[in-house]
Amino acid sequence: MSENIENNNQVKENNKAEETKKPDVKQMVDDEVSKAISNIKVNLDNAYKERDEALNTITKIKEEKRQAEISSLENQGKHSEAMQIKLNELNSKLELYEQKNTELSRDNAVRSQLNSLNFKSEKAANMAYSDIVKSLKKDALGNWVNENGTSINETVSSYAKDDNNAFLFSVKANMGTGITPAKPSTGTTPVSSIKDMSTDEMLNAIGKGQIKVDGEWSS
Repeated sequence: MSENIENNNQVKENNKAEETKKPDVKQMVDDEVSKAISNIKVNLDNAYKERDEALNTITKIKEEKRQAEISSLENQGKHSEAMQIKLNELNSKLELYEQKNTELSRDNAVRSQLNSLNFKSEKAANMAYSDIVKSLKKDALGNWVNENGTSINETVSSYAKDDNNAFLFSVKANMGTGITPAKPSTGTTPVSSIKDMSTDEMLNAIGKGQIKVDGEWSS
């Protein structure tokens, strides 16, 4: 009997020893992945740093070359040619600023319309913004319109009403006007439909609390 007990104890000790010797495969894999990710990040950081340094060097060389060219022309008495170089550079900068300003106006107009919609998350809002901006172009008058010619307001409204985009919103989007319809208050007093009211009748009903207005009204 004692021999069996000793044998069992020996088996248990052997099993424990084997378990102790077994490497933690998951931990090993996690460690290797962490090392790989760390190395990739370091390499990327170094690559970006080298790229930025190279771009700065190129920019510096171009500027030095430009200044040398202008100085050479001025020393030769070719002031008009030197001035032309400066004017060309100024025009290029103005065109770039103009483009950025136009794009900012477009972006602000799109975001302003999207702000009236109830998105599930910031990621959903950014996805909608990206989709809409990609579909815009300038018309003959320089206005931003959809590829089919509709305005930004109409484009956002159509995008919000499209069932294919419903997954982006917490609540199914309304007509995209940014207006929440007026709701009749509770009670037994009959109230006419708002569309059938005159301005005075509607203001009077609102003053009596027969109509409650939610949200903001816009023209």
